[in-house]
Amino acid sequence: MQYVVTARPIVAEMASFWSLLNDGTINAQKPDGAEIVASMKRAVIGGGKVSWYETCYCNPPLLHERSTVYDRFFNDIEIEPQVGPVHLEGERFWDQLRAWNTEKNGGSRHVDGIANVAKYVPVRIL
Repeated sequence: MQYVVTARPIVAEMASFWSLLNDGTINAQKPDGAEIVASMKRAVIGGGKVSWYETCYCNPPLLHERSTVYDRFFNDIEIEPQVGPVHLEGERFWDQLRAWNTEKNGGSRHVDGIANVAKYVPVRIL
């Protein structure tokens, strides 16, 4: 069955989430790892909440996904059965995850088309 999920990301954990999504750890999780990665790639973020749709056949829905991944990285998780076509509005969550990871690792941050590339450069005054 298809579900629409809305949750609030735990920003302090997003760099770790990005790493696990990209190093194959989550993808290797059986039986739902590939679906979790695919769901995050199609997820959107807006108003401080992430929304995505996901296929799950568990009862209750997303039980395994929550216990192994989602509850570590999200709060206020709401799960509703999908009724009709889904059109999620917001910015790509995958891009925001990348930005949070880059920012945590000291790189530039790119949000809303503006790059923040300010870095500390020691200056010697004579």
